[in-house]
Amino acid sequence: MKKIHFTSGLPRACSTLLQNLLAQNPLVHATATSGVHEIMYLSKAFFKTEEFRSIPQPKDGEQLFSDFMKAGIEASFDNLTDRPIVVDKCRSWIGSANLLFKLFPDAKLLVPVRDIRGVLSSMEKKFQKHPEFQLEMSQQDTARIQTVEGRCQFWLDTAPVGIAVQRLHELARLHKDKVHFVHAEDLTSDPQGTMAKVWAYLGMEPFTHNTTNVEQYTEEHELGWPYGDHEVRSEVKPLIADWHDTLGRQLSEGLAQKFNWINSL
Repeated sequence: MKKIHFTSGLPRACSTLLQNLLAQNPLVHATATSGVHEIMYLSKAFFKTEEFRSIPQPKDGEQLFSDFMKAGIEASFDNLTDRPIVVDKCRSWIGSANLLFKLFPDAKLLVPVRDIRGVLSSMEKKFQKHPEFQLEMSQQDTARIQTVEGRCQFWLDTAPVGIAVQRLHELARLHKDKVHFVHAEDLTSDPQGTMAKVWAYLGMEPFTHNTTNVEQYTEEHELGWPYGDHEVRSEVKPLIADWHDTLGRQLSEGLAQKFNWINSL
């Protein structure tokens, strides 16, 4: 039986780097985006079935689901790794935090975050680098994304950025004291010090990281290409705050004012 922790946060916030630094510890199996959350999510359909409605006491069905999911999640990685500790990554965990903490009241949830200007600047640079990729899904979207301001609003209104920001806001409102926010800016500028706080939060001994040669432990299909690349650079280097150049100063300053709460987490 593995001890399982969780990683879930904003896109373009160095979650892949975090997972690969965690995996430098030989005790830890850090996943790429895994399917464990979606198994749980799909299992919630049980409550819409005739079988659930036929249970005399609905609380018995709720307990059945709870026991099933707890045992299933705890056993998920028994045959996938010999490492005793697992950090399971899925961006949807922050959207299911209430259920996660109900199933596991002492769960440890690492939440990668980043200045929203950095997130959107990264998205914009991907857009400019891959002009042949069709971003829009409809004619209405086509009209919206003709400017950098329109593209940023489009990303803030849709997945994966928009829904992650909404989930993050609710997570901070309800569970701020239970989770550990990992700021991408701190992770890349002071990886050893930032990871020391991560290990302390997880209740584990400090670990000395090799930040000049980070080997890729996780493997992930790039389903979100070109916006979701998951390769890490071998050497950890500070993020460049280039959003004034990428997004424009006026837009950047407006975003900073509206989303400064993320930086204060």
